[in-house]
Amino acid sequence: MHESIEKYIITDNLDAIIYKDGDMKLQIFNKTKSPYGWEPRNLIVSHYSVQANEFTYDYVSDKVDEVYSTFPNEEIHELITKIKQYKNG
Repeated sequence: MHESIEKYIITDNLDAIIYKDGDMKLQIFNKTKSPYGWEPRNLIVSHYSVQANEFTYDYVSDKVDEVYSTFPNEEIHELITKIKQYKNG
């Protein structure tokens, strides 16, 4: 793990990377089903980090909309909820 990274928050297709300085980075993946039982995740895009107060549901939703025509809003809610739970510890 890079020394400036504090935590990875992961859902099926989204990662939020929380840096020690408080900035956050969004990574968007494509998780595919495999007949062998594992489900590989392929990185689609890794955005530049933004300040924590900019990393909102709307921010994530806008970035996801740039690469997916349809995407489950529940997964965005899951990511934001996990981040809040981590920060409220």
